[in-house]
Amino acid sequence: MIRNYRNNDPPTSALAGRDIEAGGSAKQQRTMCLDAVTQTPGLTAREIEDRLGIKAHKRLPELRADGLVCNGLSRACGVSGRQAMTWHPGRNHEHESHNAGEPKCH
Repeated sequence: MIRNYRNNDPPTSALAGRDIEAGGSAKQQRTMCLDAVTQTPGLTAREIEDRLGIKAHKRLPELRADGLVCNGLSRACGVSGRQAMTWHPGRNHEHESHNAGEPKCH
């Protein structure tokens, strides 16, 4: 089971993290995020959240830890207007790249 809370989080956060993993919601959300990143590389977390209606900023770092996604260059987010890191398929994600100029992960 993925540990999706920090050591210094309150007990309620740890319980919530365990519940969302045990119930399968976190896995489903990770799959949704991975699909969004694969289909449209270069989105920010807020842009992914806007498309999917979930809190992608929680799931994306979990996918990054598994090498399934990585961060690209930062840019202005279309939702917040602030500089934000972008997300791209990672080296452990099987996908076909038709673009040799695909941005490198940072």
